[in-house]
Amino acid sequence: MRTDCRAELRLDADATAPHRGRHWVVPVLRAHDAPQPAVDLVELLTSEVVTNAVKYGSAEHGIVLSVGWADSRVTVRVSDANPSAPVVQRSAPEDLGGRGMELVDLLAESWGVETHAEGKTVWFTVHAS
Repeated sequence: MRTDCRAELRLDADATAPHRGRHWVVPVLRAHDAPQPAVDLVELLTSEVVTNAVKYGSAEHGIVLSVGWADSRVTVRVSDANPSAPVVQRSAPEDLGGRGMELVDLLAESWGVETHAEGKTVWFTVHAS
């Protein structure tokens, strides 16, 4: 996998954003020789974090999705205008939703939240070698 690169996409905070985000990130990672298991995992987790940004962010300000990679790690960053950090909920098997950050917490190598004047950025890192 190539190293020290970054790509960025601006998304409207609407119902199409998760689909557009995950379908953008896949060819970006493939173009940089990421292995398929890492591509699949990043696609899933990107969809979950972008979905949260749509649900809890501001439609007026949109979303910024970026992918960076260095060495054997991919880091995805999703920024929105809401400064509140997401909450990891432990869902019951019968629950229909609420698993997004639980999946990120379970499957990402690491993740976190950075707050800033414009809102927040949720990031996660996946091993990609």
